[in-house]
Amino acid sequence: MAKLEAMIADYFGYLNRLGGKINAIIGMICCVLLGALDLAVPDEYVLSFFYLLPISFTIWFAGKNSGLIASAMCTVFLIPNYVKLGTVAGAWNILSAFGIFCIVTLMLARIRELLNVESTLSRTDPLTGAINKRAFSELVGYEMIRLQRERKPFSLVYLDIDDFKQVNDQYGHTTGDEVLKAVVSCLRNNLRKTDVVARMGGDEFTIFYPEINETGARVATQRIKRFLGELLTANNWPTSISMGVVTSEHMECKLDDIVALADNLMYQVKNAGKNNVLYAVHTGA
Repeated sequence: MAKLEAMIADYFGYLNRLGGKINAIIGMICCVLLGALDLAVPDEYVLSFFYLLPISFTIWFAGKNSGLIASAMCTVFLIPNYVKLGTVAGAWNILSAFGIFCIVTLMLARIRELLNVESTLSRTDPLTGAINKRAFSELVGYEMIRLQRERKPFSLVYLDIDDFKQVNDQYGHTTGDEVLKAVVSCLRNNLRKTDVVARMGGDEFTIFYPEINETGARVATQRIKRFLGELLTANNWPTSISMGVVTSEHMECKLDDIVALADNLMYQVKNAGKNNVLYAVHTGA
């Protein structure tokens, strides 16, 4: 059962990655094929219920507007079955079918919207807007597998805001929250679109640099450290940033091991006086 659920999840993920336009085309083609089948079978066989299948697919993977278009298409294919009943009865049945299709469309679209919101909330830190530890593990875990298969390097940064408790004690938790949000905003503004930033908890964050080797990681991290330092100084916040950076170049490794190594480097920085960066290359040992 677990294997079947995983296969279904992978298939749904594949369809989501195709995008709304492709899925809309697939849904419309299914509507046409079902409509052609409906016109070909004898009148004794009613396929009205089966039209809900391509309509539901289109709604779920292409959106409400595409679902409404699919509903209209399916209703058109039902017209030949209903006009034989007479003008009034035929019109009533056609409008009823279209109304049911539209109701299903609106209900499924709303359910999908609520699920998307819930999924986003479960994967996002509500204060800073960065992804949380769970989402980071899933996203970066898959990305690491891809990079290791293609024998490409990557780097991971583990950073901590020094003396963050002092900020909360001296200025209050509201200012502390502003510091966290400002740090994430600064990171996002100075990272590539392919880089990933996550809040691991409290005042600790991680940055994942895909396809960046040790030299690139040093350059990128020093740039980030400079911008964060300017941010903290400009706001007179009595804190700094300590970071540990680990690079993996063509070595098989686990995400937990990389995170633990970067975290350890970061604590070495804090124990040695804070406000600095330590680097390491994962050797597989």
